[in-house]
Amino acid sequence: MTNEQRIPVLVIDDTPIKRRGVCEFVKETETLNLQGQGADAGEALQLVEAMLKEQVDNPILEGWLVFSDLRLGADNGVELGRTLLEMAPGLRVVIYTQDPSWALAAEVFRQEYTRRGVPRSSRRHGKTRGLHGYVLFGNMLPEYLEHIAEKVVTHNETYIDEEVLSFLLERLRGERLTPRQEECASLIARGLSNDEIATHMGFFNTKGLPNIGPVENLVSELYNFFTIFGAPSDPGRRVLLAHAYEAYAGLRGKPSTIQH
Repeated sequence: MTNEQRIPVLVIDDTPIKRRGVCEFVKETETLNLQGQGADAGEALQLVEAMLKEQVDNPILEGWLVFSDLRLGADNGVELGRTLLEMAPGLRVVIYTQDPSWALAAEVFRQEYTRRGVPRSSRRHGKTRGLHGYVLFGNMLPEYLEHIAEKVVTHNETYIDEEVLSFLLERLRGERLTPRQEECASLIARGLSNDEIATHMGFFNTKGLPNIGPVENLVSELYNFFTIFGAPSDPGRRVLLAHAYEAYAGLRGKPSTIQH
């Protein structure tokens, strides 16, 4: 595979030894091509600005992958990722950190909207997307990086580390979903809308149209069960819910249908 065929990668980390380690692992892969590295948000912005000028045939950096540490000195990798996506919406941004955190997972995938449902940032590219992955630094070996890239770049899916999901399942302490809740969650994991779920589950109004009221109640119960908090209008919560259910149901080894 030539460099032109490999997935271009940027690495952002304020700790030199960690950044060097991630870069070396990227170089050891067969499918990734290290294009640049930076120590903080300022250097990351300069890198992306430079790449945007160079990539005249790819003005949104479609198919490029960013690995960023969560903590970047005074900067925050999640906020940096959102800024980079405003500059180059074709990027795929994956955040890594040392320890699993379910609250951080919700923040990584969060998508912000105004009260009228219009994204707070640029309207040119549609909705403001959450980031694309949350992984643990200790697992970042070459094969693992290639697996992440395949998910978030090649298949345009979101990715969350198995250990983060295991951390969630341990917190559930053996609690179980009801059959109706599990049916609803399985349909969410398949990417169905509330209207489609209502049809599948047999919820109809007096006119024979899908009745999403019971579905919305079930979805609310699922968010509470998996401790996923946030604004009701946040689509990122649904992404996280799908990941959580797949882990709960033991489906993580199967091909995912979660789109982002």
